[in-house]
Amino acid sequence: MPAVAGPEIERLIQLLARLPGLGPRSARRAALHLIKKRELLMAPLASALQTAIEKIVVCGRCGNIDTQNPCTVCVDPRRDQSVIVVVADVADLWALERAGAINARYHVLGGTLSPLDGIGPQDLTTAHYITDLLRGANVKVTRLAHGVPVGGELDYLDEGTLSAAIRSRTAF
Repeated sequence: MPAVAGPEIERLIQLLARLPGLGPRSARRAALHLIKKRELLMAPLASALQTAIEKIVVCGRCGNIDTQNPCTVCVDPRRDQSVIVVVADVADLWALERAGAINARYHVLGGTLSPLDGIGPQDLTTAHYITDLLRGANVKVTRLAHGVPVGGELDYLDEGTLSAAIRSRTAF
């Protein structure tokens, strides 16, 4: 498709198109909306992005993303210290928190196995590896149940399904 605007606008569209859920057409619509509302939307968004670049850190305890280390979840004294929920990605942690499914501590693995992307067992701590390490330690290891497809992203599930999956965990 030929360029219809200057290189700065085309670059904005290209960058927006890299975001999840946005293809080229959606990115163009978003860019046009931002441009039309420069003072109301684009300037505050640019400021928020700059602040995020400067202040966002990865929690050294669990792997969550926050503006403090340890993160808000890790320093919450109301958390059940006897339960650690292991999730593949920060989006999964945020989905479980959004659903209010469990009031526990977390550990973010940082991804999932993906041979096509060159991510093998040596690159990640897997659930099987954790289970093997904990064998004989008198620790109960469970997995989500009911309505959560294998390999499915928790962020796409509704809060009710997530809560039911947590309540109905099965042994790993």
